This record gives sequence, C-alpha cells and structure tokens, in this order.
Amino acid sequence: MNEIGRPDPDKLLAQLKKEEIKNKKGSFRIFFGMCPGVGKTYAMLGAAQEQYRIGKKILVGVVETHGRIETEKMLEGLTLIPQRSVSYRNKIIFELDIDKILEIRPDIVLIDELAHTNAPGSRHNKRYQDVIEILDAGISVYTTLNVQHIESRADIVQQITGIQVRETVPDSLWDLADQVELIDISPQELIKRLKDGKVYLGDRALRAEENFFKEAYLIALREISLRFTAEKVDHDLQGHLSIKQLSSPWNTNERLMVAVSHSPHSAKLIRSARRMAFSLEAPWIAIHIDNGIILNPFDQSTLLQNMNLAQELGAELISLYDSDVVAALNRVALEKNVTQIILGRPERRTFKTLLNKLIQNTQFVDIHIIRQEKDSAELKNKRIFSVSADAFTNGPVPYFHTLYFLAFVTLVSYFLNPFLGYRAIGFIYLMAVIVIGFRSTLGPILFSAFSGGLIWNYIFIPPVFTFNISETEDKMMSIAFLLIGILSGFLARKTKTKEKLLILRENKTHILFDLLKDFSSAMSIQALCNLAEKNIQNLFNAPIKILIANEKNLISRKTINTGDISSKEFALALWSFDNKKPAGWSTQTLSESRCMSMPLIVPGKVLGIILFYPELKNNLTIEEKNLLNSICIQLGNAIEHLMLQEQKQDIKLLQESEKLHQTLLNSISHEMRIPLTSIMGSVSALQDTNVQNDPKKINILNTELLDSCERLNSVIENILDMNRLNSGLLTLKKEWVEVADVIESVISQIKLKGHKIELIEKSSKVYLSCDERLLEHALMNLFFNAIAYSHNSSTITVEIERLYKKILINVLDEGLGIPNDKLALIFDKFYRLPGSPTGGVGLGLSIVKGIVEAHNGTIYAHNRIDKQGTIFTIELPWLELPVKLGEI
Repeated sequence: MNEIGRPDPDKLLAQLKKEEIKNKKGSFRIFFGMCPGVGKTYAMLGAAQEQYRIGKKILVGVVETHGRIETEKMLEGLTLIPQRSVSYRNKIIFELDIDKILEIRPDIVLIDELAHTNAPGSRHNKRYQDVIEILDAGISVYTTLNVQHIESRADIVQQITGIQVRETVPDSLWDLADQVELIDISPQELIKRLKDGKVYLGDRALRAEENFFKEAYLIALREISLRFTAEKVDHDLQGHLSIKQLSSPWNTNERLMVAVSHSPHSAKLIRSARRMAFSLEAPWIAIHIDNGIILNPFDQSTLLQNMNLAQELGAELISLYDSDVVAALNRVALEKNVTQIILGRPERRTFKTLLNKLIQNTQFVDIHIIRQEKDSAELKNKRIFSVSADAFTNGPVPYFHTLYFLAFVTLVSYFLNPFLGYRAIGFIYLMAVIVIGFRSTLGPILFSAFSGGLIWNYIFIPPVFTFNISETEDKMMSIAFLLIGILSGFLARKTKTKEKLLILRENKTHILFDLLKDFSSAMSIQALCNLAEKNIQNLFNAPIKILIANEKNLISRKTINTGDISSKEFALALWSFDNKKPAGWSTQTLSESRCMSMPLIVPGKVLGIILFYPELKNNLTIEEKNLLNSICIQLGNAIEHLMLQEQKQDIKLLQESEKLHQTLLNSISHEMRIPLTSIMGSVSALQDTNVQNDPKKINILNTELLDSCERLNSVIENILDMNRLNSGLLTLKKEWVEVADVIESVISQIKLKGHKIELIEKSSKVYLSCDERLLEHALMNLFFNAIAYSHNSSTITVEIERLYKKILINVLDEGLGIPNDKLALIFDKFYRLPGSPTGGVGLGLSIVKGIVEAHNGTIYAHNRIDKQGTIFTIELPWLELPVKLGEI
C-alpha cells in the first residue's frame, strides 16, 4: 500500500521512460486543425521562418501549397529537397526522400500531410512511419494533421459527414508529440475562405462546398478538434505532475471524484456528482475502495448497482484494494488531479473520524458533504446484519475454536505456572489473543480477550479460583491485559486484512499476467477466443460465447466458439455492440436476460461481444466483475493487435502483388512487342512486289517470321506454365524414361548458333519416373538460360550421375558467373540479374524450379571452381526400376 502523497511507482517509471525516449529523439511539433484550409501549412511555415531567422538549419521535405500564393511566399529562403520519383501504374508519383533527409541531417524538417499514404515500393507504407524514423535519428519534425485523420475519431467524423476517411494515423502518435499547436478559425470564416479560393481552386472548391464544408459539419469538427487537443494537454499535465511528485493537484481544470460504497445512499451521491460535473463541464470519477470488509449478498448487490449507475452516467470507474481508505482517496486525487471530492454525511463516529482525517490530508481539494436521509427500519436491520456479518462471523464455530484454543493454552500454562509465575502466564494469554487476531474476525477477538482475562484471573491470580483480586498491581495488570489484548487483536486483524488485500492484488496480477502471456503466443483469433473461454470457465465456472465483427463492422448470430445463439441473445448483443455498453444480467439494461453482454472495446471501435452465462444463484462480486472486465479489455487488445498484424501482412502481400503485376506487364509488353514488331515488318515486306519476285528474300523473311513466332510462343508457354504451377492445376503424367534420351531429345530441338552442348554420362542407363514433357520443358529453359549468359563458341556441359538414392543433372556453362549474394534470388519470379541481355521475362528459372519441385526434387546453383561459369544442379529422387521394365 502506498503512503499518502507517494506517487504510484509503476506510473512514475512509465512516465520517466517516456521522457527518456523523448529526450533521445528529435522534437515533434504537430500543427493541428479541424479540416483543410484552416491555415496549418501557413502556420507551420511561419514557425519554420522564425527558427530560420535564429540560425536553425531548416529543410523542406514535403509542403503542399495547393496553389495558394500567400503560402508559397512563406517558402522563400528555406531549402527544398527534390522529392523522390516513384513509378506506379504508368504514372510518376513524387514522395518524401527520407534518405536525403537522413544524409543532410537538418535541425528541423517540414513534412506536410502526416496521414498521407506512400506509393507502393516506398520504404514505409505511411508517411507517419517516415516521420518516426526521422525522429529516431534525432531530427526534429514539423508536420500538419486534420482531426478526421485520427484513428479513434475517424468513425465519429464519418457518422457526422457521411464521408469515409481512408488515411489515418494511430492515436499513439500523439504520445510522441512534444507540442500540438491548434490552428482554429470559425466555420463562417473558413467557408468565406473557401468561396474566395483560398482553400481549393476551381471545381474542387465547388465539390468541397457541397459535401464536406457545410457549417453544421464544421461546427462539429471544430468541437472534436478542441476536445482532442484538450485531452492531449491534460494527459501531458498529469505526466508532469507524476514526475514532479507534487503534494497537491493543480486546479487547471475542475475534476470531480465521488466515493462509492455499498450504502444505498451512494446512488444519491452519484447523481449529485453527475449534476455537478455537468454544470462545471468537468470529467468525474467514481471510486470504490475495498478495505477487506466482507459484504453480505444484499450489500454486494447494492454495490454493483451503484457502480453500474456511475458507469451509465458517464463516470470513469476506479476500483482498488486498500485497508486505508483515506490514503487511497488522497492518492487517487493526486494521480488524477482531482479538485473536488464528494462524500455522504456520516452517521457513525468512526466515519466522522475518517472524514476529519481526509480533510486534514487533502488541504488543496474541496470536499462536498451531501446530506443523507435516515435509513428505514427494514434497511437498518439489513445494514446492522451487514456489519455483524463481518464483525462476528456467521455461526458459532469460530467461537468454539477460540474456546478450544484457550483451553489448550490454559492446560499448558497450568504446568508452567510453578516455573514462570502467574504474571508471566498473563503474557502467554496475551500472545494467544494476538494469534486469534491473525486467524479470526472481530467477534472471536473480543471473546478471546475477555475470556482469556477471566480465565487468567480465576485460575492463576491470587486468590485462585475466585474473581477477586487482592493486589492493586494485579488489578492494573488485568485492566491492562484486557485493553492490550483487544488492541493487539485489532492490530493483528488489521495486519491480516492488509495481507489478504495484498494476496488479492497479487492473484489478480498473476491471472492477468498468465493471460497476457497466453494471448501473446496465440496465432489466430480463434486461438485467442479459446484461451479466453478456458480462463473464464476456470475462474468463474461459467461458459461464454464470443461474437467477432466482420470487415464491414457487423456481427452475426454465429459465434466463433460454439455456433449460433438465440434471437433474444442476439438482440442483446446488438444493443451492447451499438451502444458500446454492457447489458443483460446484473446490469440496468435488459436485466432479465439469462446472460450478460460485454463489448470488446478498443480505441475508436467495438471488435466484438462476449456473452457471459453465470450461475444464477451466485452474483459476481465487485472484484470478480473488475477481473472479468480486465479480461475483456485484454482480449480486445489482443484481437486488435492480431488484426493489425494481419492487415500489415495483407498490405505487404498487396504491395508485392502490385509489384509483380507491374513487372509482369512491363516484361510481357516488352517481350511481346519485339516479335510482334518483327512479324508486322516481315508481313509488310512480303506484300512488296519486289520482294515477292525474289525467292531469297522470301526465305529470309519466312525464317524471321518463324523465329519471331517461336519467341512469342515461348513467352506465352512460360506464362501458362507459371499459371498452372501457381494454381495447383499442374498434374504429372509419369512414365519411365532414360535421362540421357530426354536430354538428347532436348538438345536436338535447340538451334545452336556457335555454342556446343556436350553430354557426359557418369552413370550409364539412369532411368527416371517423371513427366517427360515437363522435364523436357525444364531442361529446355535451363539450356536457353546457359546459352543466353555464355559467350559465343562456348561449350555447355551436361552431366548425368546417380548417387545412392538421387539422380543428379548438372548443367555447366562458361558465362560470367553469378554474384554469391544473388544465387538465392535467381529462381524468384520475374527476377533478372542486373546487366542481363535483352529477352525473357524472368520466368524461365522459376518454372524450372516449379517443375523440379513437382517431381519432389530440388534445384540450386553455384559458381564453377575450375573456370568462370555457373553450375545448375537438379536433384531428383531415384527409384528402383520395376522388374518387368528392367527385363525389356
């Protein structure tokens, strides 16, 4: 338990780490506005000019002026770096040159439009990721951002304007910002600027006025931006207060806190706090402190109702364990910068003492005492029973145990009395009371103190076996025994209560730690839900059903773990999903339902619903409900993390697909244009009457036509083969062939122009079970590759060898060889070595690999040692030749 005024060490450490990280990075300044046209870029350039005049090195990375003359004038004197050009879909797109910025290393770099999405092929998918890398390098960044591009506010903006925002930045980016400067103008002034052509020009301005730039929309966006900026400032202030370890809050803004207990009068306190918070337009907190008192079912139910009421009225709920209520209230008030605390007027003196202590220790916080009505007779009976339940324990069993223990102590003391004396025996009874204080509640403690005193007096204090005490000193000792015994028992009980609270905290922390560890190892949403179901079943002995929203942010009746749910349960889940609040059993909404619906909320959206089916005979305690809520929060965060990973992977695959698509189009268009151009030229020439009368020219043109058609056919065959390999439609028609015969057949089909192919059989009569046509196609591509990369008149050697259970086919060329770092890339689709000769789309070796692997083989390449060149090795499995085939 923390002492009064002592900050939470975990929060303090987190804030110090955050400050340490910021100190290592460049400063980050965001010029923030409600929408385009408010003057963010102009303000950013103005701030940059101020820094430039005092000698700072300013670099303009990206600034979008949109043709505004006054904005363009603000660029005068600043250094602009050329943007990097990226080719995408036959268009040239200019992007931020991050490498140039890191090379120049200015003091400040200006980067406009933080939420911009980079063109495919860029280092990062988003511009804000470029900014993070620049900040990590120690370079300061000035940037601009609109409120609709904040991830948690995008849905709200879409609901207001009906316009879907596709480019967003995560809210966590705000934690990196050292300064957020709000650029604010009235909606009327902004609309006037739009009409004057100072925001957009031409048709774009007309479209903006008809859609986004409506006064009602702009008013709403302005409020959202103002509130979001205020939250950022408030969050930063609380961080500074944690580091400074102040003994009192800073009253920069009113913040209320109401103490909630199991008293029926707490509902009135909560409503009063809501009214005061509404009048002050201030946030408010409802806090419950569990000080170890055991509540009866009536009080537990009342406490849950009070907590639900506070949540429905918009309070931030805080529940914690602490035996010192005053210290806990004061600590939370300091951490949350609370300015006003709301309490009920106490009726008992003990609570009045507690109130006085709170007033003394919160000198800089206003405390409001709300009048309470007196309890009815029925309510008093329930309240008295509630106190007695904790004080005297249900049933006589603890009193019998106490009596047996005192009897045992008496028996031991009777034999020790001759050696120790009756006064020392009193200390033995005093220790017995302390032991009972550690083991029992208030009733047994009082019983043991009075019973122990009477037994000591009757049996041991002279005159024995009477209650008379002759010596004044012994009378004082008896009175002291009684007082010290009661006090020691109370202190022991308080120590035990603190120990119990610490154990509860540790158990909850251990449960959440194990759950987070399990969640971190889950590789799918199904696995996460199974883990959550298993843990909740073990902790609460209650089943759950989980609904996950789809890509369109809709949920269906089909659960992720147990199938469909009933219509009533689905209606309950829909209400909870739409309103982002718990509903059903033990809540104030649809409370007659069999189950409780709890939304899985992450910043900005609801990912799904958990339907919790409790045992109706048992109500959840406040601790159990808090634990269940914590599990829901952790499950939601884990699902969001997994979804973000999947989205990142999908984006990466999409980028790769776009890259391959573009490469394929470029390669095919180039490869098909060359033979088509030759074909068109030859056909045009054949129409010439002079050519028609010359048989030699006709033969030459026919040869060129045939070569061009063969080249075109080769390209098309490669594309079709690659399509069959990728789709899995390629089926092998295996038959037994002699490898040497297949190779000789391939060599006979190749038109050699200056090259020579030599076949060496290191093992004779090597038979292979394969698809002969596909194997010929693979070898053909391999030979064509060797010819293309070897000089004229070179020799290409083919070796056949059988080694134990493998058949090796080596193709050796006399080319320039392959760089070692490129050997693993040459079998990738569309990959061509730098400086490769014209011709081919980079599919030949990839097709060879696909065909070889379809035969359960492997192919690899390495450079020759004896001379310059490359060796391609195909390894295929060797099988025993069938008997009948071997006899032929």
